[in-house]
Amino acid sequence: MLTDSEVVDRLLKMSPELAQAYKYYQELLLAVHRKDAVLLKELLNETQELPEVMKKVNKTLLEHFDEIVNSFKTSYSNGPVEGTNNKIKVIKKTAYGFRNFANFRLRILLALKTSFLSMNMRREIKKATRPIQEQAA
Repeated sequence: MLTDSEVVDRLLKMSPELAQAYKYYQELLLAVHRKDAVLLKELLNETQELPEVMKKVNKTLLEHFDEIVNSFKTSYSNGPVEGTNNKIKVIKKTAYGFRNFANFRLRILLALKTSFLSMNMRREIKKATRPIQEQAA
């Protein structure tokens, strides 16, 4: 049985074009992992050896170079916003239509843990369950 590394080595030996693309990919990962804008710029400017498909990728990366470098400087991400949008889409899909927008909005606000309504609702539930828990003890 071959290891993953051996499989990769064999495939790279079969295709020089694949080997060039793989080398480019690995260097790209290294530059991004190190958050090294200079290394990234050097890599993006060396396009002679790249297969045609990778040249298109390289062109796209060059067009967004400033944004990529900005991502090195800050840890901000749009992940939370994307997650919220996805949660809203799931609610909309599973709801099969609410009777009115107010109910739809209320359902979204309750689902989002950081919304003002949701935080207050959880606080009220905790207050209401304390006497019950104290009686049980």
